[in-house]
Amino acid sequence: MKIYTRTGDKGNTSLVGGERTNKYDLRVWAYGSIDEANSSIGLARACIEDKKLEDKLLKIQKTLFEVAAELASLGTKDYKPRIEDDEVIFLEDTIDELDKMRPVQNGFIVPGGTMESAHLDVARTDVRRAERYISELKNYYEVNNSLQKYVNRLSDAVYAIARYFDYKDILKKAEEKLTELKGDGKINAKGNLKKSLLTKAVLNRETAEYITGKCIEKSREIGVPMVICVVDFDGNIILLERMDNSLLISIKVALKKAYTAAALKSPTGDLYESSLPGGEFYGLNHEKDIVTFSGGFPLKIGDDIVGAIGVSGGTIDEDTSVSHYGVEVFEEVVKYGTKR
Repeated sequence: MKIYTRTGDKGNTSLVGGERTNKYDLRVWAYGSIDEANSSIGLARACIEDKKLEDKLLKIQKTLFEVAAELASLGTKDYKPRIEDDEVIFLEDTIDELDKMRPVQNGFIVPGGTMESAHLDVARTDVRRAERYISELKNYYEVNNSLQKYVNRLSDAVYAIARYFDYKDILKKAEEKLTELKGDGKINAKGNLKKSLLTKAVLNRETAEYITGKCIEKSREIGVPMVICVVDFDGNIILLERMDNSLLISIKVALKKAYTAAALKSPTGDLYESSLPGGEFYGLNHEKDIVTFSGGFPLKIGDDIVGAIGVSGGTIDEDTSVSHYGVEVFEEVVKYGTKR
């Protein structure tokens, strides 16, 4: 059988059942747009190595053949509903599953973050176009409600899958950045040795006890029991002190603040904006050992970060006040070479 039939040479085509209509028939626009969306999803699927998501997209593509066939039979004697709510539920379950894996989004995403998400975003817009034609078809035909829900939910599902790949890429880059900033023992070994010597000379347990003691005095002044943690430049604990009646959860939070400040070489409060969509560290706040709210500060000797302090137990302002005071105490030790 030849690919070409010549039956459409005069600008008409066949619907399901053989009825002929013009190629500009709204039904043709609708199922033609579904065909475009199917091809776009196929292009995206060809770039995806995640077997589970590849299988989901393949299932969607097979369903889209049924969507197109149903649209191509509207108004004919051969019309029958082909899409049921089970297919809608499949998309909703997919969306819910992927939404649990990504951070809350508070703004628009510029398409093109990854090859996979870029192709999926094109497919999403193709689905949206098809949905507009289907919505117009309701003025002339009785459109299956489950079909309309499916196409509407499909654009959401494709969007969720696209954002999943963006988020995975962001996490990968953030982890690489984190490793680079921390140093992995193979690069910058000379610099790490220098910091190690500085830490042992100045930021040792004795100094950590002094800083912590001063922070406890400050905490008592404001009437808030806190947890104070001092770590070295690699984020390893030098000293962690919990005041009586401080919250147990503050032990973990104080450590995370100190670790984050040391690993990312930045006050934790300064990381909040960059962890939002579009920021350098977007998604990093979902790493288990990272926090992006205030209360953690690096400890420096000149331009060298030799450790960090983290404080938790009060409000953001109270934690910040006490931890920043700890930095000032450490700077005095460095400046005067003695504890006052």
